Amino acid sequence: MANKVHHLTTNIHVDLIKLARGDAREAVKFDILYEIGQQDAANGVLVADRGLLCDGDCKENNVVAWMYLRKKSNGRREAVHERREDERRHTAPMSDEHKAYQARVARVATTEGWSADTEFRTPTGRTWIKTDVLVQGAGGLRIGWEIQLSATESDGLRSVRARAQKAAAHGITPAWHTDRASYANRHDTQWTRSDNLPADVIEKAGELRVISGYRALETWRCDARAVYPCVDGGWGSCWKYHTTPRPLGILFDDLVRKTASGLIVPVEHKVGRDIHRFWVTDTDRERYYDILSGALPAMDAEEKPAAHASSNAPTCRPQMTLVPSQRNPDWSDSERWAREMRACRTCGLYANLRDLQVNPFCELCQEEHQLT
Repeated sequence: MANKVHHLTTNIHVDLIKLARGDAREAVKFDILYEIGQQDAANGVLVADRGLLCDGDCKENNVVAWMYLRKKSNGRREAVHERREDERRHTAPMSDEHKAYQARVARVATTEGWSADTEFRTPTGRTWIKTDVLVQGAGGLRIGWEIQLSATESDGLRSVRARAQKAAAHGITPAWHTDRASYANRHDTQWTRSDNLPADVIEKAGELRVISGYRALETWRCDARAVYPCVDGGWGSCWKYHTTPRPLGILFDDLVRKTASGLIVPVEHKVGRDIHRFWVTDTDRERYYDILSGALPAMDAEEKPAAHASSNAPTCRPQMTLVPSQRNPDWSDSERWAREMRACRTCGLYANLRDLQVNPFCELCQEEHQLT
C-alpha cells in the first residue's frame, strides 16, 4: 500500500499515514478523491486514465505508478497500486545479495581512496535521485551503481531508461548490474551481469567475474580483405572504417575501480537503427567517436585496389576453431555454417553461423550469451 497519493486533475495530495492517525483533513480529501474514482469506474475509465499517482516510494524511484482508492467493510481507507510490481516496491525487503553488492562496491571504492555512499539521494529541484551506491571518482566523476537482482519479476523495471537519463542529466554515470540474463540483454542502459551467487560469495574479497556488458571495439577498414560485411548494409566495400564489438571478461572489482577512474566508460554503439549500450575502454570509445565524426577518413583513391580487382568479400575465410561444450552447439560443424549471410538474431550483425534452431547467430553473441 502507498503512503501518499496525488490526483493530477484536482492537484489534491493525501497523506495516508496522517489519515491512519485520524487526521480529519486527510479523511475529507480521501473521500473527495474516492468519489471521483467511483464515478470514473462507473463510466468505464481505466485506472491509468484516472490521474491518481503514487506520491511515495514509486515517485522517489522515478516510477509512474497509477492507483485507485477503496474503502473496506470495516471502514478502512486504502490506496492500491494498479500493478503488483509497484505494490511490492513499498513492501519488498532488500535481499542479502543486494546488500552484499552494495558493501562490495563501497569497499572497493574506499580502498582506492574514493568516497562511496549507499542509498544516497541527490537533490534535483523538488525531487531527488536515489542511488544504491554513489561513488565519487577521479576528476569529479560520479558513478551511480544500481543493483538489480533476480528477486524482481521480468516485467519490472519500466523506468530504467528514464532513471538512467535523469541520472546522466545531473552528472551521474549510471551503472546497472544484475545476475539475470533477461535484464542484461536489454539496451535501455549499460547493463553488466555476473552469475547468480549467494551473498557470502558476493561480499567476500575473492574473484567476482562480470560475464557480459564489457566489450572491446575492433576497428577495421571496409575493403576487399575485410572479414566482416559492410555495416552500412552494402555487399561491396565502402572503404571506410567500422567498429565491431567483441565481448570481454573483467573482474567486478576492476570494473568498479576503472569506471571511477575513467578508464572504462559507457558507449552507445549504433547497429542500423538500434542502439546497443555497454562499457568499453576510454581509448576504444574515443576511436569510435572519431569514426562517427569522420576523423578517420575513407580510403584514398590511391590506396584503392586496381579497377579489375573485385570488391567482394574474399572466398577463403579464416578457419574458426570453436570448442564445443555441453551448453554450446559445435559451431565448427558444417551444418552450423550457411552460405547466405543473415542478420544475427541478437545484435543484428550479418553472420553465416546458425544456432540449433537454424536461426542466424553470430560468433560474438554465442560467446557472450553462452546459449544453446
